[in-house]
Amino acid sequence: MKTYRSCFAMLIGLVFSIQGCGNSSSNTPPAGAQTQSGSLQIAVIGKSTVNDYWKAVEAGARKAAKEDGVEIIWTGPDAETNHTLQGNMVDNMVSRGVSGIVIAPTNFTALVRPIESAVERGVPVVLIDSTLDSQKPVSLVATDNHAGGVKAGEALAAAIGDNKKFNGKVVMLRFLEGSGSTEEREAGFIEAAKAAGLDVVETQYTKGTGSTTDAADTADALLRRHIVDNVLQLDGIFASNQPTAIGMLRKLEQFKSQGVVIDCPFIGFDAHDVLLQGVRDGKIAGLVVQDPVNMGYLGVKTMVTYLRGQPIEAFVNTGVTLVNKDNIDNPDIKVLTLQK
Repeated sequence: MKTYRSCFAMLIGLVFSIQGCGNSSSNTPPAGAQTQSGSLQIAVIGKSTVNDYWKAVEAGARKAAKEDGVEIIWTGPDAETNHTLQGNMVDNMVSRGVSGIVIAPTNFTALVRPIESAVERGVPVVLIDSTLDSQKPVSLVATDNHAGGVKAGEALAAAIGDNKKFNGKVVMLRFLEGSGSTEEREAGFIEAAKAAGLDVVETQYTKGTGSTTDAADTADALLRRHIVDNVLQLDGIFASNQPTAIGMLRKLEQFKSQGVVIDCPFIGFDAHDVLLQGVRDGKIAGLVVQDPVNMGYLGVKTMVTYLRGQPIEAFVNTGVTLVNKDNIDNPDIKVLTLQK
């Protein structure tokens, strides 16, 4: 099976070689990519515009645009499965004459055609959040998702400790198949969990559009397969992004209210008020959180730097942090997770 970790590595290698740069750690735009006069107009296209994660990306993008005196057009599809709509948005922005496009592709392969077409028509593209099966984008500004998944696996192993009532059996609720960012972190989780002696007995992709409701429905079926004699026979659970973590939390609470005995740690991914409260209440052992504000901010900054004829990094790592009950009230964690 083709692993997204290898795809990520391949993408980074290809991006580093764009334009045949002499400096292997940066890209300098060709003369045609530089704006000679007038203000820059940059399209920023999220995977969607509806959940808190993408709103945070938008906030970061707008902050960068204000600092650099450029205009951004923020948009995105109604669902992270609407690859066709996102592709059409890319085409529309090219026709509109934007200077550049910053995009979080909804799918590793489905967005290749519109993005490569944009570049061929003279509009440079910076990827944020997720990878793409193409060497055409000039930079990738994202979490090292494989490293984030490893951190999640290590956190779950630490939370389980020696309490392996069911021989270290754990499950993972995945997001949508083909989502480059979550595929990466899911692969990292499996790697770290196995290295820690855990047994990943089942993983399940979220059905439908990837909403929290869809995730909860998928979690329901996943958990039921491991309930025996009214006991959830698992030693740990991981959910790989915000919708899956919220959906899993809801299902665990529902089963508990119905009398099912559940005594295993749960690790989630991404920050959300519901999930942060889950950490405070002891329902979630930890959250591996990204920095979506910084991702949007650095995505726009990278594009502006490129368009102004200066070298840029081929990959900008925006980092991950483990949030748990011990550090959730630290000032830097509150800033990172947008806590008020």
